[in-house]
Amino acid sequence: MNQDDDLSAGWRYCATLQLSTPLEFLEMDGEFSAGPEQPPLVGAALNFLEDGTGFNPYGCWVREVDYARWGFDPPPSVTKGQRAAELGPVRRGSTEENDTLFFVKSFRYIVETAKTLDQALTELAELSSSTPGNRRMWAMYADGDPMWPDSYFSGQLWKQLPKGVGLKKADKLYLAGFRSIEEIQAASDEQLLGVEGIGRGLVKKLKGA
Repeated sequence: MNQDDDLSAGWRYCATLQLSTPLEFLEMDGEFSAGPEQPPLVGAALNFLEDGTGFNPYGCWVREVDYARWGFDPPPSVTKGQRAAELGPVRRGSTEENDTLFFVKSFRYIVETAKTLDQALTELAELSSSTPGNRRMWAMYADGDPMWPDSYFSGQLWKQLPKGVGLKKADKLYLAGFRSIEEIQAASDEQLLGVEGIGRGLVKKLKGA
């Protein structure tokens, strides 16, 4: 056991504060695990380090030191530290951090439980003005994004499209009413060719995905 283990109070889970983080990871944010050994990875490993260690982009366990137990004052990096968030770093323990976590969790709950896209958009519209913190967060996401919140869903469509199809093409398909790769492949060539910027070559690529 090394000195860091002696000082450790355990591990605390830190979820990634972004709209793509599934709710199950966000719900774990702040959970504590005692003991010197790092807890197992939460969720499946989607990426791997050179040594074979697996990780995913949705969160990680962070060592927590028991400064009071050993008679030390926490360093400024702990008391005034920041954590990464999609719209920029937020100070730990701040109202901004709480607002960000609450908004992202609420957003994920809606997109994961809504039965239809229209239902999700309706519920998101209600979320946008439900609290001062949500109004501020909504305005930050909408700033410079005329498609917000549809841009989130067109981005999800883009991830389903064949490699090499740009996000702008995904936006055009989304705005034309195609919300999934299944809907695109079920459409006729004529319907797809009616979308601005979609030619026969791209239709063939989309149908072959």
